[in-house]
Amino acid sequence: MVDFPARLRYLRQKKNLTLEALAEELGISKSLLWDLEQGRRRVHGELLRKIALYFNVSTDYLLGLEDSDKGHGPGPTSQDYPLDPETVQILSRARELTPRGREQLRRVVEWVFEVDERERGRGKPGDQ
Repeated sequence: MVDFPARLRYLRQKKNLTLEALAEELGISKSLLWDLEQGRRRVHGELLRKIALYFNVSTDYLLGLEDSDKGHGPGPTSQDYPLDPETVQILSRARELTPRGREQLRRVVEWVFEVDERERGRGKPGDQ
């Protein structure tokens, strides 16, 4: 079984990224990334998620619980989700975002859901 440090190093090198470049993309220090690749530090949940999103692999793959690094398929389609084509296109483009960009998008979407729930709870004029 391959461990997390080896998988992280493999994925970084596969994309021809330097320690500096990947650390910047993930919003962490170069020394933390080095320590993770050397097995001197353990990865925590949020950082594990960011790394998985960045490389488009599962957290199980990163942790050595599954062998495939094939990611999560080609992306959402209108057959996968009951969404309009415009929304599916937005979701597909989200895969191109940096981990920071995806985190910002996630926060915006959560905020939209919260606002929508509040509005539905109150009932908008003319909804009755």
